[in-house]
Amino acid sequence: MPLIELKHLTKTFRGKTQTVEALRDINLQIEQGDIYGIIGMSGAGKSTLVRCINFLERPTSGSVIIDGKDLASLSPRDLRQLRQQVSMIFQHFNLLQQRNVRGNISFAMEIAGMKRADIDRRIDELLEIVGLTDRQHNYPSQLSGGQQQRVAIARALATNPKIILCDEATSALDPTTTTSILNLLREINRKLGITIVIITHEMSVVESTCTHVAIIDDGTLAETGTVEEVFSHPKSSAAKKLIFRKSGADSTIIGQRMIRIVFEGNASSEPIIADLIMECHVSVNILHADIRNVNDKAFGQMILQLPEDRLQQEKVIYYLQSKNLRVEEVSGDAH
Repeated sequence: MPLIELKHLTKTFRGKTQTVEALRDINLQIEQGDIYGIIGMSGAGKSTLVRCINFLERPTSGSVIIDGKDLASLSPRDLRQLRQQVSMIFQHFNLLQQRNVRGNISFAMEIAGMKRADIDRRIDELLEIVGLTDRQHNYPSQLSGGQQQRVAIARALATNPKIILCDEATSALDPTTTTSILNLLREINRKLGITIVIITHEMSVVESTCTHVAIIDDGTLAETGTVEEVFSHPKSSAAKKLIFRKSGADSTIIGQRMIRIVFEGNASSEPIIADLIMECHVSVNILHADIRNVNDKAFGQMILQLPEDRLQQEKVIYYLQSKNLRVEEVSGDAH
C-alpha cells in the first residue's frame, strides 16, 4: 500500500469575479522511502498540491490517503495527530526570530506536550544530525540561509515524522548551499527512512536528489516515473520543456530538424560523433552536450542539428541507433 495516495484530486479557488481550477484530476502514489520530486513551471499548481497533501488546503474533490487514512474522514483531533507525522519545510525557513536555535527546534515538541527533559534530549540529537551543535544558542538573524534551513529541517524532524514535505526548500539558497541541504535530505532519507516530497521548479534538484518525479503542467499531471525514465525518455511536452530548457539548445535553431541522443556509462566517454562523421561522411552541428549525475548514475546527452539532406539525416539516426543509443526528435515545442 502506498504511503501517500492522491485519487482524482481537484482544487478550485472561487473568487467574487473568477474561478481558478488550480489542480485537475491528480492521481499519484508515493511509496514509503521515496524521495519524490514534484516539478513544474511557476504557476503550474505545485505548491497547491503539496498543501493539499497535508490538508492545509482542503481539496474541492477527490481523496488524500496517508498511511491508509483518508484525511477527509478524520476528525479535527485525528487530523492534528496525523499532521505530526507530516512535517513541512518552506522556502523562507519560517523561523521564530525571537527564539534561538534550540527554541525554534523545541517549538513543535512543546505544542505536542512533551516533557522538558525529553525535549532537551531530542534537541541534542537533532543538532547533531543537522550539524548545528556549535550554533545552538544563536538567533536566526545570526545564521546564514543554509544554517536557517538546517534549523527548519531539525524542527521538521522533531516529532519523528514519516513524511517531510519540502516546498521550494532550496530556492532561496546559493548553489553550494543548495547542494549541502540536498545532501542532508538524502542522508536523512537513507538513515531514518523518512519519505521526502520535494516541490521545485529546478530540474537539477530532481536529478541530483530524487528517486521518482511527477511533472505538473497547468494544474494537471503530465508525467510520472523514476527520475531515470523521465530524464532519459520524456514523453510529455511538459517534461521535454523542462529537460531541454536546462539543456540550453539555441532557440534560433527551432524549425530545423534536431535530435537528442542519450547515453550512459562508458558510452559517455566514447568519441561517438567523431566516429559518426568519419564513417558516414556527414556533418552535424552539436548544439548542446553535457553529462549529468542523475540519481548517482552518469547520464550524457547531446542535441544535434542534422544535415539538410533527408537521406543523410536517416543515415545519422541509423548509425546512432546501431550504437545502442536512445535517439529522439526534438521539435520546436520542446524549447
